Amino acid sequence: MINYRITKFDPRKRNKQGHFLDNSEWTAISDIGKSAYKYVTYEEYEKVETTYIDAVRLILREKNLNSLEVDGLEASYYTKEAFEEDTLSGRLRNIEVDYHDEIATLKNGTTLSLAEIPTIMRLILRECIWMKLLQADFSLTFGYDYYMYVKCYNLKGATIKAIEKMNLFVEPYSK
Repeated sequence: MINYRITKFDPRKRNKQGHFLDNSEWTAISDIGKSAYKYVTYEEYEKVETTYIDAVRLILREKNLNSLEVDGLEASYYTKEAFEEDTLSGRLRNIEVDYHDEIATLKNGTTLSLAEIPTIMRLILRECIWMKLLQADFSLTFGYDYYMYVKCYNLKGATIKAIEKMNLFVEPYSK
């Protein structure tokens, strides 16, 4: 299987160790409106977040996967109070999610349908919860600073090109 790093970060801006060198590039929802990150707007943030979701949809379609399983769930710290605070602060803007039915019930082994995966991805990318999403011969994980990793058998060139047309970069990656 191959590890792919899929990000909004141009690999030409990495050093020889693979570290991204452009400190003006936003890396989290908390960077919205900050001068250090060129005053990124919520709309700009959400557009990129949506491209990550669209990239995963393309990959899942190529791999004929209709669901993913939760593993390594880290959500116990995400209480109803934290959820309400994130709702009021705007962190959950444009996410239709019910805390009791969709977050509090998550556990390792939960199967997420194609319809549920985008909301879960948004919650991960917005740093509310964290988990791996798995299926046989497939793994989707998220790292710090808006890094997304897919591990699967070879992605088709057409899928990679379609993702790159969305202004994301697909790189083979060795840990």
